Amino acid sequence: MEHIPGYDGWKLATPWDDEVAMTVSFDCESCEEFNDAIETVGSRNSHEVYAECEYCEAENCVDVGPDE
Repeated sequence: MEHIPGYDGWKLATPWDDEVAMTVSFDCESCEEFNDAIETVGSRNSHEVYAECEYCEAENCVDVGPDE
């Protein structure tokens, strides 16, 4: 797994923490560029995650659905 700023292996491995590392792909809401395979951290209990665009650095809310 790649390094995610602010998160280390121990933080992502604690069973009482609901945060998980995930990979998302999305069209940026700001510049409309396609972002493929962006590493981010989200909650197991949330249907959306925030990821930064690799082109314009805008924060995007990405719908990951209930099954991901």
